[in-house]
Amino acid sequence: MPFTIIAENCTGCSACEQRCPTRAISGDPKKAYFIESAMCIDCGACGVICPDDAILDTWGNMTTVLKKAERPLAVVHPDNCNGCGVCIDVCPFDSITPSGDNQATYLGMVEVNDKTCVGCKLCEEVCGWDGIYIMPHGEASAFRASLGYEAEAEG
Repeated sequence: MPFTIIAENCTGCSACEQRCPTRAISGDPKKAYFIESAMCIDCGACGVICPDDAILDTWGNMTTVLKKAERPLAVVHPDNCNGCGVCIDVCPFDSITPSGDNQATYLGMVEVNDKTCVGCKLCEEVCGWDGIYIMPHGEASAFRASLGYEAEAEG
């Protein structure tokens, strides 16, 4: 079941429409918006920014606005990512790219653009190497530091 909008609660602010990677959300400003179920990928991007308590998640639970540090984010596990690119192909936001440090003889790793990633979980689901995880934005630096990558956590 895809995410749904409760028309009675929706004020038509358009925040959800602007954030939707598949353009599944449409409507007119200041009127109730609608999610086209066939186009919804259940990424949750709309739910974490809706100020109106108007979006239900896949299980029928009301979504809530999350501060940036609480929003989900894809985080690369430096020891497990092999740079295969499956996550790059599946990301609807084009938030994942090959690392600039990669060399021709080694696939290397991928990098996540924290500004465009919404933590939709698609990359985590397709990665067969536990090379990418979804976690609250504020926990990413601590995760990297726990793996011994303090310098990268600062950058």
